[in-house]
Amino acid sequence: MFQNVRCAIAMALVLGPWSALAAQPDLQLKHSSPWHVDYAEDRCRLMRQFGDSDDMVYAIFDRYGPGERFRLTIAGKPMRTWAESGVATIRFGPKESEQKLNFYQGNLGKLPALLFQAQARLAPPSPAEQSLIDNRKDSEWIDLAPIDQIREAAIQTLTITKPLRRTVVLEIGPMRKPFEALGKCVDNLMTSWGIDTEKHKLLMRPVKPLKSPGTWVVSSDYPLNMISAGQPAIVEFRLSIGTNGIPVSCHIQATTRPKEFDDAVCGSLMRRARFEPALDAQGQPLISFYRNTVRFALP
Repeated sequence: MFQNVRCAIAMALVLGPWSALAAQPDLQLKHSSPWHVDYAEDRCRLMRQFGDSDDMVYAIFDRYGPGERFRLTIAGKPMRTWAESGVATIRFGPKESEQKLNFYQGNLGKLPALLFQAQARLAPPSPAEQSLIDNRKDSEWIDLAPIDQIREAAIQTLTITKPLRRTVVLEIGPMRKPFEALGKCVDNLMTSWGIDTEKHKLLMRPVKPLKSPGTWVVSSDYPLNMISAGQPAIVEFRLSIGTNGIPVSCHIQATTRPKEFDDAVCGSLMRRARFEPALDAQGQPLISFYRNTVRFALP
């Protein structure tokens, strides 16, 4: 399903001067560690190291719930760029199409990192799917064709071009087994929320927003003192949804902002978010959840 919660006072994309530089050979990095899966309290993380010394790069895939999407972070000295934010170009090769993702320049420890704002998949929507997304009604959900295990197993590389001065190619290898391990972590995560994972695999219908999630958090919800400080924010949230479709609790799974901001986000979601409840295999309402991302940006 494709839906985003966005609250943008204004969005400014800053493109670095990479195109003015002379082309350099691609930096091709082999993996220098196995995949590691981290079972954290509010997310599951898949991570691998590539290269060594000054060329060392970490690729991190975070999932905050079930589904194909992940939040991608790529860290290491080769990720250093003059652009504080903008649009990055990535591609899972050799067969998947190129994707363009908004990013912030940040840090992982002392390493520069590309922090991607939206959650990604191994492949972008097809042209037909993108047309449906672009023309959908406010409350309409668009189901994307699933990426099957054959396509996951065919992945060999992750290529990052813009905004880097030098294209970086990570030899990540097939993603089927790493994603299977990540899926087991997500099942464990859902169990910790009190969710019946087996029933949720057989849902007749997941929770469905009654109105566009874009109406739940609006510009006026942004804390005024943080506007003056010029602070953007990315907040991963989860709502527990009762059998009547009304949220019973709001939980922040990850955030780039102080608690004051998180409280404002949860307050808005609890007031405005309403759903058609999830239905089990027999068509009966059951307690479920909804999770998404709120992104605030300032010029």
